Amino acid sequence: MNKNMTTCKACGKEIAKGAKICPHCGKDQRNFFMKHKIISAVGIIIILCVAGKALGSDGNKDTSTTKEASSTTSKSTKVSTATKTETKPEVKQRQVQGKATDLGAGTFTVGKDIPEGVYDATPADGQGNFTITNAASMDLDVNEILGTSDGMGVSKVRVKLVKDEQIKLESINKTHFEPVTAQFVTDHKALSLYSGRFVVGEDIGKGRYTATPASGGGNFIVTSKDGDNKSNEVLGEDGVKQVTVDLDDGDIINISSLNQVNFAPAN
Repeated sequence: MNKNMTTCKACGKEIAKGAKICPHCGKDQRNFFMKHKIISAVGIIIILCVAGKALGSDGNKDTSTTKEASSTTSKSTKVSTATKTETKPEVKQRQVQGKATDLGAGTFTVGKDIPEGVYDATPADGQGNFTITNAASMDLDVNEILGTSDGMGVSKVRVKLVKDEQIKLESINKTHFEPVTAQFVTDHKALSLYSGRFVVGEDIGKGRYTATPASGGGNFIVTSKDGDNKSNEVLGEDGVKQVTVDLDDGDIINISSLNQVNFAPAN
């Protein structure tokens, strides 16, 4: 067969390639798309539009998902930051009160001869009696031999001076009062205290302790912030060897006639 010839799809006779109508049987030789060009073009356009919208919708979903994920991460970060800020512990600071003062022998009034405040009193010259009388009850808040000699007396005393209290110093040429500036102690840990008045949560952390004197003997009294007596012992010589006590914030510890009491955390 001539390469320029083909056969009719209907009758099978030879016809010229490119012939639209068979000259023998009159059958149209074109396919559907060639016979309906307009319809075919419109169909292709519709298919392309639908495909384009589908791709655009998927892109929007991905972007939205990304934004939502980013927003969630941002919120989580903010919540985490807020939590860290809220749980940060508050550090209490000691408010220093008083003024460094030297007093000789005699009787002195708090608020007139020495400012109110928390002090460590130490003998600068001599040894003798050191008493403080409560202005309201007229009881002795402090009664110590200040200065160490012949195995007697203490080297310093922690005192809280309140307005109108009376300080009496006998046989001492000079006593130095130094305001306490040490940071608050709030940890439950081993430490040592001496004669005087101490506050739990400021001078020693709350918790259960065993108190033991380094030497000598004296009074060991613990009073709760509500005024209840938690311990009242002669500690050391002529008394008990040690005392175990639960200390809570606000409790007052009064130690007398002892240069050092060691506190060890107890179970």
